[in-house]
Amino acid sequence: MKVTRRTLLKLTGGAAALSGAGVLGWQLVKEHEKSSAVAADDLLQVKVQGVYSDPIGARVVFLTPEDESKVLRVWIGDAEAMAISAALNEIPFPRPMTHDLLLSAIKALGGKVERVVITDLRDNTFYATIVLRDEKGLKELDARPSDSIALALRAKAPIFLSPKVQKAMERLTDIPTPPIKPEKPSRPQRGIET
Repeated sequence: MKVTRRTLLKLTGGAAALSGAGVLGWQLVKEHEKSSAVAADDLLQVKVQGVYSDPIGARVVFLTPEDESKVLRVWIGDAEAMAISAALNEIPFPRPMTHDLLLSAIKALGGKVERVVITDLRDNTFYATIVLRDEKGLKELDARPSDSIALALRAKAPIFLSPKVQKAMERLTDIPTPPIKPEKPSRPQRGIET
């Protein structure tokens, strides 16, 4: 049975509308079904330098190579900034957060996070791939860079940039200096425990 795009969107119904996977979202998914694997020699390994606030208060994660000569700035949401900062600062939570749950699920299914690759930059939006390894080999998952980074930090997996994304890197001297110390999440909020 062949499932058309229209049928798939009807089947997903409200979920598609809530997650923004309309026609445009479907086209983006279709574009990323192809493997985004890049030759390992072309990849640049980076580390998370920190999560900062830009002058207007938006959150941005700084990714730098080992020599810290350049930086890739990726703007992220507040929730993702908290998830990345918590992993960087090894702040434990009483219950598993989303990225902790994802990592636990991957491990429970016999997989391992091999690496994360930020693969593309289109229309001011970065794209990433999470590379998983299991007994059958490697598998690639399309993901947002912020989620990929948060997962990689928890899994102690390396983060890489594709050659196209490397072109978006800036010299540290060309950007406003971030605060001396990266932001740490504010003290844990008390709320309803589940």
